[in-house]
Amino acid sequence: MQNLISTVEIALFIMLPLVIFFKQKRCSIRFYFIAIPVLYIIWYLTYMLLHELTHWLGAWICGIEVFDYKIIPLFWKGDFGTGFIQYDFKGDKKDFFIIFLPYLRDIIFLFVGYWILKRQRLKSLFWSGFIFIMLILNPLYDVSNNYLAYLFGSLNDFNSLSISSNGYISHSIGILVIIVASLLTYRIIRLSAVSEHSN
Repeated sequence: MQNLISTVEIALFIMLPLVIFFKQKRCSIRFYFIAIPVLYIIWYLTYMLLHELTHWLGAWICGIEVFDYKIIPLFWKGDFGTGFIQYDFKGDKKDFFIIFLPYLRDIIFLFVGYWILKRQRLKSLFWSGFIFIMLILNPLYDVSNNYLAYLFGSLNDFNSLSISSNGYISHSIGILVIIVASLLTYRIIRLSAVSEHSN
């Protein structure tokens, strides 16, 4: 069930906005067939890595030893599942920081990506798409995927956030970051349409 949900989320939060973004830019069919698969592969290979390394950074800052980890999908073994870092989780403030850090990174990525794309100084459509997928859509997917899995009963980051704080804070983080990410995604797509029509 989780794989089906993740596939739908990738379609809705990564592929659809990326196609719409490039459609607004009036890209050629050839560009679509090259850029979209390349950008998707870059995103797919870095998504889990960035998320788990940010948890690992949080553990390192807090002086906590990581016992085990999976930071990239082991797709060559047929494992497309989730990543993890494993340490002695106690449900305290340090744990809250470690678990929350990737979502704080997502918020930073969103505003940096929005600032870069709003300025419209990138001449390359590929690099505009790269910034869009890595700094706007990646955070949208990251929070949506983890929060929706939590709502369906998965024991993931948002479950750990609720243990190390409370359910209200966990839900607030999920809902607020999804709203901000969705609004910035929509705004970037609208800006790309306006800039294309003004040229």
